[in-house]
Amino acid sequence: MAGRTRAAAPPGDTDVWVVDLSALGTRLVALERDRHLLTEAEIARASRITGEAHRNDWIAAHVALHLVLMEHLGRPVHFGGAGAGKPRVSGWNGEFSLSHSAGLAVIAVRDQGRVGIDAEVRRPVRLSTERRHLIEIAGVAAHPEASLPADDAEVRFLTAWTRLEAIGKMRGTGIGALLETLGIVARGPGTDAVAERTRQLVTDEAQPIGILGIDVGRFDAVAALATSPPAATHELHDLATEIARLGG
Repeated sequence: MAGRTRAAAPPGDTDVWVVDLSALGTRLVALERDRHLLTEAEIARASRITGEAHRNDWIAAHVALHLVLMEHLGRPVHFGGAGAGKPRVSGWNGEFSLSHSAGLAVIAVRDQGRVGIDAEVRRPVRLSTERRHLIEIAGVAAHPEASLPADDAEVRFLTAWTRLEAIGKMRGTGIGALLETLGIVARGPGTDAVAERTRQLVTDEAQPIGILGIDVGRFDAVAALATSPPAATHELHDLATEIARLGG
């Protein structure tokens, strides 16, 4: 792949890759053994993960990230210093975001503007009723064009959560700081204030945020993409159908 060139993407273009770690994990881990794509820092991070299954999922997700970025840039990637709390690729002004959850990974790549992505496979979440409600209020306010599922409590909460998590990753602050900003943690200011703070955040004239749902329903999962400025377009890719072309 080295030496290939890629036409510059129009402003706002975002590529989203869906990675079936259950189906591709073994292949991706073997690829790392053969090609040594991960950086020393990534290898060190993987070595600290307890449990072979969790460690292999982490390795597979990051090998997939390298394949996607190499395809996008036409060269091997090296990670430089983090900007705004986010990892960056040396020699490239674009952004990427990676999320993985129980056999599923999603990757977003953007040449211009900020990006964050989050995916959550269905799971029970232990959280107070009040905190869950406030997160769902914020999730609705962040993306009012798409209502939360009404008949599935777990998916309803996770859908709201992924919207906020994607925003936190896009901003480089993480979900904890975002929940504080919106007034969801500690003794919050109430539902109306949380909704208004969220609306103000995503409609800020200087840095508006767009939220899109990503179709990962076949994994019994939900995913959300956050972009600023809002993406003009996004293209969905399935790594399983393109891995051979990407050199995997």
